[in-house]
Amino acid sequence: MAGRSERDEHRDESASFGRVLRSWRLGRRDFLVLAGSWIGGATLAGMEPAAEGAPAPGGTLVYGLGFDLDDTMDPQVTNFDSTIRVTLNICEPLVWEPVPGRFVPGLAESWEVSPDAKTYTFKLRRGVKFHDGTPFTAEAVKFTMDRVVDPATKAGQSHDQLGPYDRTEIVDDHTVRIIMKDGYAPLLTNLNGYLGIVSPTAVKTMGAAAFARHPVGTGPFMFKEWVPKDHITLVRNPEYAWASPFFKHRGPAYLDQIVFKIIPEASVRTGTLRSGETQYVDDIDPLQYEALKRDSRIVVIEKGQPGSGFVLLLNTTSKGPISDHAVRLALEYAVDREGLNRTVFHGLNKVAWSPLMRSTFGYDPATEKIYSFNPDKAKQILDEAGWKPGPDGIRVKGGQRLTLDFPIIGRPRDKAMAESVQASARDVGIDIKVTPLERAAFYDLVKQDRYDINFMWFSYGDPDVLRTLFHSANVNAFNRARYQVPEVDRMLAQAAATTNRTQRAQLYARIQQRVLRDAVVVPLVDTITHNAKRAEVQGEYLDALASYVWLYDVQIRK
Repeated sequence: MAGRSERDEHRDESASFGRVLRSWRLGRRDFLVLAGSWIGGATLAGMEPAAEGAPAPGGTLVYGLGFDLDDTMDPQVTNFDSTIRVTLNICEPLVWEPVPGRFVPGLAESWEVSPDAKTYTFKLRRGVKFHDGTPFTAEAVKFTMDRVVDPATKAGQSHDQLGPYDRTEIVDDHTVRIIMKDGYAPLLTNLNGYLGIVSPTAVKTMGAAAFARHPVGTGPFMFKEWVPKDHITLVRNPEYAWASPFFKHRGPAYLDQIVFKIIPEASVRTGTLRSGETQYVDDIDPLQYEALKRDSRIVVIEKGQPGSGFVLLLNTTSKGPISDHAVRLALEYAVDREGLNRTVFHGLNKVAWSPLMRSTFGYDPATEKIYSFNPDKAKQILDEAGWKPGPDGIRVKGGQRLTLDFPIIGRPRDKAMAESVQASARDVGIDIKVTPLERAAFYDLVKQDRYDINFMWFSYGDPDVLRTLFHSANVNAFNRARYQVPEVDRMLAQAAATTNRTQRAQLYARIQQRVLRDAVVVPLVDTITHNAKRAEVQGEYLDALASYVWLYDVQIRK
């Protein structure tokens, strides 16, 4: 699924997500169905062609991972996609989403969704075992979902993904119902990754701390070791025999093992691919893009992402100047998005004007006309609001200097983006203090509400990502703007609860317009995944989010 054109080809399929899925069943030829439309699974657009000749089992894939994991490998606890890129190979989901709005069997072989999107009934695969030898049954699904809402779990992104969860009912050992308090159309998309099914026995016997260092699932690979800031090693599950019919082969994975090598610096990571030290890398160095494209040994993988791109969330409850709407409005005009894309991403991403990326269902093109890069307009807004230039060019009002605190996680890309924003703001008289921090220190500041500006980014298959960012219930989570508007909350709830495509799109358009005019978010760039691999690596698949690489079918063919 590597290619820019596919983003456009499947835009309408992403929109079709809002339709109700009914009586999803597999036929003898492994078909896919969405809202009554049948598609032959073996010819799904974008699938990596099967390698020619006999299978080439064995070998080690060294994957250059751009970010270290946080302090857990528990899919229900983590907040990071980098962690899920690893754990998705260990803890499988109920369904897979290969392209936006299309779902294929995972641990569920079929499912039905009620017309009000409140009840999801899953028929589960039989004969599946966890890596600890215990059987996978409906109890494991119930256990996984219930632990997400258990406060003792301290769930991360999974809690948001599960939405208005009420309960899970066990119908029999291989049938389960997930029931929502309110209609929740995004659930199937959200079942990937963070809601990967874990072994109840392992969690209970190992304890939360040990499980976080050694996750146990049903996947084609099993955890072997984790050396923080260096690597994670997974080994083939020799008992694996329940792959989705979407994949190209059956039985255990071809690879003996996968080594995820932690290489934060993009230039170094990309260099290891060219030297052969790694065979697949995510997030290539933009400066090496053209050279990689010319290298016959390398394949560059490009795909536009759905969700929310890189944005600035502006803290509306701060005691500082950012609480002034005029200051936030000035930033909308002051930030040079083109310059940021050019200097940080070498022009490989796309300038953003909405908190939804263009390939996401519900994206409103009218958002592109609300703001523009206009430093003179920013200065005018600040002048009219009483913020006057001081001796050093930084504006002052009532003795208060226009200084904003911008803590970031000290990653090279984050630092480069923050410095670009800082330079733009300085040109109109706003002093942004950028403070790079270790993750733990950064999150401490966020919890204490000691910031004015925060980065946010979500690769997310549904426009419900806007609820994650702007619903008042998420003020202490990912709503770093601390935005609390009852009307917006109502629209977000209505949009998530309906399966009517037109109604959803209209609601999400209104939400995008409102948060932009309230100046609580400054969109920066829509992200386009730029991964790369050695040509001998064949069979990988980049998912609907253009974030997770499925490695079960991978062969290394010399």
